[in-house]
Amino acid sequence: MHDKGSGQCSGLSRSFRRQLSRRRILQLAGCTAILALPAGRLRAQPDNKTIRIGVMGPFTGPASQTGQAIRQGAIMALEDARAEGEVPVTVDNQLQDIDLVWIDSASDPDTAVNNMIRAVTRHDVSLLLGGWHSAVALAVMDAEVPYQILHLGHLGESKAITDKVRLSPGMYRGWFKGWPAPSKVSALYGEPLQHFQKKGLWQPKNNKAAVMVENSTFGRSWGDALRHSLKQAGLEPLPYDLTELTQTNFHSLLDRYEREQVSLVAMTTTGSAAAASFVRQFHQRKIKALLLAHGLRWFENWYELTADSSDFIITMDSAMPIALWQQWWVRRYQARFKQPPSIAAAGLHYDYTRMAIRVLNSASTLNLDELREAIYRTPYRGVWNRYRFVSEATIGEQETHEVVTGKFMEGFFFPMAQLFGGQGRIIWPPVYAEQNFRAPPWI
Repeated sequence: MHDKGSGQCSGLSRSFRRQLSRRRILQLAGCTAILALPAGRLRAQPDNKTIRIGVMGPFTGPASQTGQAIRQGAIMALEDARAEGEVPVTVDNQLQDIDLVWIDSASDPDTAVNNMIRAVTRHDVSLLLGGWHSAVALAVMDAEVPYQILHLGHLGESKAITDKVRLSPGMYRGWFKGWPAPSKVSALYGEPLQHFQKKGLWQPKNNKAAVMVENSTFGRSWGDALRHSLKQAGLEPLPYDLTELTQTNFHSLLDRYEREQVSLVAMTTTGSAAAASFVRQFHQRKIKALLLAHGLRWFENWYELTADSSDFIITMDSAMPIALWQQWWVRRYQARFKQPPSIAAAGLHYDYTRMAIRVLNSASTLNLDELREAIYRTPYRGVWNRYRFVSEATIGEQETHEVVTGKFMEGFFFPMAQLFGGQGRIIWPPVYAEQNFRAPPWI
């Protein structure tokens, strides 16, 4: 997390000294300080032999832990690309270094737009990468149009982004959505839940389900898709409840869920305090329902925040280290940053950073149309997924601007996990399952 500077000239605070230390680390890695910080902390002047890639994320604000993971994933990707000889890149017949510029969204669309414009117009950013919130994506994609710039791998997943590009593909031709709409991956809980019921592993007292989502473009999109998936599986979801990103008291909501005698409670939020508070309060009240906590593992310290309150939770919010190379990546990340990774934030931004570097080397230009063609013709096999975009939408495929889903390492894929003791154990699909689903003993 980053605190903003106080502006005091004497008696540097401990947090300010930590920021200076982090800034020095970022400079050594080939990065420029967060644009939301005062201009005096920005690194040096642009270099005509350096390509600046703007990495967007919530580096301050209620989702700053996610921003920290995004930044660390991108730093590790640049380090690995250098070590493997992919950087410097060859662009316009010249070898050019890469510098990462942190574009802070602060989980706020207006802040994101302002910082993106500063990055492009004042700091010579020529390619954009990553991001987290759907509401931010919907704002910055409009603001980017005049600059005809590529934005690869923003993780805003809302269907509203998909629909917007479909209506005006030429206008948003630089936008490549890095996380499929909820109806294609992250809200598909119905089939596995139905499977657990048929196998006798989950025997709910009724089919009623409560759904809580954050009051955002993402939250509403995920809530709609989840309710549809649950209905298809024979469950009876109630209308979803909207809560704020910064909310931490959910007792009145949980009171109602108890009165409704629901058998499943599903929730999602991108705020770490909100997610942890909901999980703890659900556990404290011993509600006789299965808890689906989508997005809990987006925070690297999720188990520190929830402890055994998170046991028996099910979630399908992230890739998982199934293969040996993925397990090795996790160990390297932990050694590098002294903490476990949020694979959804750090891992996916690692992959998209590596992909952006490959695309630059393949296209050998910053021309938007040629960069687009390089993306279409060269699917990228990353650590966590195979990232493929299609130039023409066809039956069974996804939109031209949205990463294609698929089975493990054939497309964008998340398994379902159940949490125990701070670890996720894969329970779906069966071919990758480490164990069977276990019903919580209190239900």
